[in-house]
Amino acid sequence: MPSFRRRPSLVALAAVTLLSGVGALGGAAPAQAAGSSFQIGLIGDTGYSSGQDNDLLAVRTSMARSSLAFVAHDGDIAEEGFACTDSRLQYVRDVFNGFAAPFVYTPGDNEWSNCPGSTARLSAIRRIFFASSQTLGKSKMSVSRQSGTPENARWSRSGVYFATLNVPGPSGSGGPTSADVSWLNGTFDAAEAAGAAGVMIIQQDNPFSGGTPAALLSTLKRRTVQFGKPVVLVNGDTHIHRVDKPWKDVPNFTRVETFANGGSRKWVKATVNPASPGVFSFTSVAAP
Repeated sequence: MPSFRRRPSLVALAAVTLLSGVGALGGAAPAQAAGSSFQIGLIGDTGYSSGQDNDLLAVRTSMARSSLAFVAHDGDIAEEGFACTDSRLQYVRDVFNGFAAPFVYTPGDNEWSNCPGSTARLSAIRRIFFASSQTLGKSKMSVSRQSGTPENARWSRSGVYFATLNVPGPSGSGGPTSADVSWLNGTFDAAEAAGAAGVMIIQQDNPFSGGTPAALLSTLKRRTVQFGKPVVLVNGDTHIHRVDKPWKDVPNFTRVETFANGGSRKWVKATVNPASPGVFSFTSVAAP
């Protein structure tokens, strides 16, 4: 996404903290006490220039001071129009691998759908970032990956389910819509079968700015209503940090838009407490 479209702003909710263990769908992580709370880090739209790469490194250092269960990045790892090369992808992968916690990433438009030869760029992303069931980061976490669309991942922790979807901004164009719909349905199916306390979905596109395919958005709304427990959508793309409830008729749904790290060293810390009525709470953290 072009940087001139983005305007950072500040919205935050309070959070409290405890840390627990990881359980990945189909993975080999050890079982932990069900229902214990934990914290995660949420970022996106980072690394648009060498200066902003430094901002991301500062955020990485800041996150290392928190006991995070994992970090999730909702896409866009370079400025629109940058040289779409494997070397850039490999550089960012190495930065992500330097995060202390397990690191989960879903692609944005700038690194593939806006590039010449977008199909080839997506293939490169899959090869460089999603070659195994292990996450990035110094500490690894096992996740389930969708066959043929390995960037779509799913995992659980303390009875809460998480999933990534490949929905690039600004209009969701270029993403594998049918695969995304299938993965989203499968995530809610798994959460319902497990009696999960909540669900979090992570994608790049801001669906409330006219993007995201209608079939995917309607599925998200329908399954959220059916699930009846807290559901969070984490997105980036429009560079306005907010925590809001855009569907007034779906009170169990919350949208979180992450900070864009251009000129900002802020990140979102989410506390996930399966024993609390809202399950999810959020606060912003400024890296020094």
